[in-house]
Parts: sequence; structure tokens; C-alpha cells
Amino acid sequence: MKLFVQADFPVDPPKCWEVFESEAFQQRLQREANITFEVLEDAMEGVVHVRRQRVEPRRELPGFVARLLGGSKLSYVQDSRLDTETQTMDWRVTLDLMPDRVDVSGRTRVVPLPQGGCRRVVDGDIRVRVRLVGSRIETAVVEQFEASMARANTIARDLMREWVDL
Repeated sequence: MKLFVQADFPVDPPKCWEVFESEAFQQRLQREANITFEVLEDAMEGVVHVRRQRVEPRRELPGFVARLLGGSKLSYVQDSRLDTETQTMDWRVTLDLMPDRVDVSGRTRVVPLPQGGCRRVVDGDIRVRVRLVGSRIETAVVEQFEASMARANTIARDLMREWVDL
């Protein structure tokens, strides 16, 4: 199943990445989304920013998804590689629950718009290999992903207004 979200922002691509990668963004996202982040690795490999972080939600999964996955929370480790020259991040998510049956990965791009500003495009895939109910789990995860991206975009826009005279 496809994961796809795009949003336009009133800043250039490097500033957009600066906001999304900032400590201020992480803190607000943790508070407003009721999740915690723990950075496990953070390094530069030339022009590529490599990060590995654990994400722990403090909210419960929908009942049927929790029963099917065998746990009440969808915690995971996200590995990402942000190429600062191409403004592109490749990422992979490994769930704590059923890591051998769930694949989540994708790419986030930030491209300039002709009229100014930029577009952030998150494009990925989720595949759940559980007989009979895999597509239901995928649908629930996609819904949570879209809601989380909408929240993240709102936080980023608020920070952009604070940081840049828009």
C-alpha cells in the first residue's frame, strides 16, 4: 500500500529541512503527538546525514490492530539518510512488533517551486504480510501516518513563521 503526503511551504528547500530536522521541531512533535524520540545514531558521511532513532508512541493502537500485531503500541526504529545536496531523504522503519512481516520504507524530497517556496513530498510503501488481515493493518497504519504528517506539517509551518519573517 502506498504512503503519500505532500505539502507546500513558504521557504526554500534547505530552510525546510533545517526546520524539520531541528531540535525545536522534535520537541514540539513529541509534545503534540504524544510520542518520544531517542536518537541512537547521528553522523555525517560526507554530504549525507545519517540518523537512527527509536520512536515510542504513548498512545494505543486501535483495538483490532493491537490484537493482530500482539501489542498495544506501534514503536519502531527509523533509519534515515538525508542527502543535503539533493534535498532527498531515504528512510526505512522497523517495527518492534512483527519486524519480519512488516516492511515500511520510502523517500522524502523537498523541491523548489517556480513561484517560490518548496514542496515536501513523502512517498513510501507499507507491506504487511499477515494472511487475511494484512490490508486492514496497512489501512490503519496509513491513516495514522497521514494524521501524523498533517500534524508535523502544521508544527513546521508554525516554526517557519517564528523563524522567518513570512
